[in-house]
Amino acid sequence: RKFIEEFNRIKPQLSKIPVDEVRKMNRASSLTQPRRQIHNVFDISILGSEAKIPARVYVPREGKDFGVLVYFHGGGFVFGDVESYDPLCRELAAACDCVVVSVDYRLAPEHKFPAAVVDAFDSVKWVLEHASEVNGDPEKVAVGGDSAGGNLAAVVAIMARDKGLKPSLKYQVLVNPFVGVDVASYSIREYSTGFLLDKDDMDFFNKAYLRNLTDALDPRFSPILVNDFSNLPPALIVTSEYDPLRDSAETYAVKLSEAGVPTVVVRFNGVIHGFYNLPIPHARVVVGLIGSTLRQAFYNKY
Repeated sequence: RKFIEEFNRIKPQLSKIPVDEVRKMNRASSLTQPRRQIHNVFDISILGSEAKIPARVYVPREGKDFGVLVYFHGGGFVFGDVESYDPLCRELAAACDCVVVSVDYRLAPEHKFPAAVVDAFDSVKWVLEHASEVNGDPEKVAVGGDSAGGNLAAVVAIMARDKGLKPSLKYQVLVNPFVGVDVASYSIREYSTGFLLDKDDMDFFNKAYLRNLTDALDPRFSPILVNDFSNLPPALIVTSEYDPLRDSAETYAVKLSEAGVPTVVVRFNGVIHGFYNLPIPHARVVVGLIGSTLRQAFYNKY
């Protein structure tokens, strides 16, 4: 609790800082994190339907036909990039024993909704078609992400089903995901002030990303509004006790489960939104949980 109070004391008000400054601050914070050495790391450019999409590929060790996790970073659709998520993606590649493709999708406010969705979908489509080029197996492709990235992973999983992408996605990993507008749940009422992700922050992100209020009802922004949750890839959903997004994410897990989708939801008590990027034991546990989950999904081994 003392850590949360101290963080909020120095936390900047996003709406009062130029977006470029917020991005620089976010990138700088990652420079102090250790970076695990893994077999190979290289950058690629994916030719999407609307833009060239930068991405960074992490190969855990020598070999081929690895499972592939296509990962979307968090940051409210406004900040975050492959550089700031480099430490986490290295850890994920090692823990999952899989290739990680970290996607630098277009950001708001320069690129409004649904630009990020288009880039996310195009990236997954490319990986399914070109998995061998990154030492991967197209039959073993999962999507994952945190916060806004968790939103993109959930949306892409639905789009891949609806558009009939083949091979089908193997898994979806959603960490503290935003899954739709929530104004009534307990967590949104109790934890949207003083627990890192504030109501003001969420309003700022939404205004930067959405073109108009109607976009909030689009399932590509609010996947919780989708009518049919059946035949989606199995899901691991991670939530935090003190996260305003907690209850909607857990409701999303219930909807998946009720539709027959194998779903595991794990709530981490005593932590806030974004805890997986903090130097605390809980973050290591999340990486280990994702690792064991995807090793089981990809290789049938823990």
